[in-house]
Amino acid sequence: MDVQDEIMKEAEELARRSALYQSHLPPPLVNATCLSESAEEELLEECNEAWRELGEFQNKLTLADAREVIQDSDNPLAVLLARERALLAELSVQRNRTPKPLLANQEVLTCLGKQELQNTDRQLEMILSCVRARKKSLQEELEREQKWLQEQLEMEKVLQEKLEDQQQQDFLTLSKNSVIQKMKINMEKVTLQKEKLLSALGNFLDVHYPPPAEAEVGRKAARLASTRGDNAAGFITLHEILEHLMTKTMKTPHDPYLELDDSFWPPFVEALLRYGVVLRHPEDPHRIRLEEFDQ
Repeated sequence: MDVQDEIMKEAEELARRSALYQSHLPPPLVNATCLSESAEEELLEECNEAWRELGEFQNKLTLADAREVIQDSDNPLAVLLARERALLAELSVQRNRTPKPLLANQEVLTCLGKQELQNTDRQLEMILSCVRARKKSLQEELEREQKWLQEQLEMEKVLQEKLEDQQQQDFLTLSKNSVIQKMKINMEKVTLQKEKLLSALGNFLDVHYPPPAEAEVGRKAARLASTRGDNAAGFITLHEILEHLMTKTMKTPHDPYLELDDSFWPPFVEALLRYGVVLRHPEDPHRIRLEEFDQ
């Protein structure tokens, strides 16, 4: 009863500490007291006695081998029945046998009970710490999700208001047919204006920037042609350079740069760079692109 009472007191102390320290981990329990010399000697003696008994049982099992006693190759069924009877007899003996407790010393039992209680206390503290960390993580995630939900609700409200205003304005001012007709007229105007601009640009380039084969390129162009091993007729026109740049910008807006090769006449490129029509690549001077005039 003394051992049980002491262990119960330790368990009550653990429960009281867990109830008091809900917000943080409780302090550890007092370590179990060491065993006295007499208790250690008694425990060692019991272990040695158990080891000797185990050795005796092992020797008996080794000497009494049922396979050597029961052998009958002509009648294997009788051998199996004999083994079954032997196993049933051994099972009956083991069931009726009252095992002897290994530890009978009250001091040893008390120390083991305290150690088990402390191990349980440490395991519960680890579980409590993990649960609190998980709870904190879930709370933070919940706050983020609530914030995101509130932003989405506000955005939905604003968009709904804009949609209602736009629908009301469209209903009061223009009908569907009139809007479509107006868009067609605007598209025709834009197309006509685009053709005029392209025609004016082509005429301007033909007059002021003729192809290198027809212009007087001067001594500098002659030196360049001699270094290239061909004549100026291999250069493309400024109009074609602009077309290539616009096509590159429209087809691959993520990579609008155009690679310079021998077909680009350097004075044309220099003129475009000087007047801010094109820009060089910040890392590769042999690549150019159109200036973003809409920004």
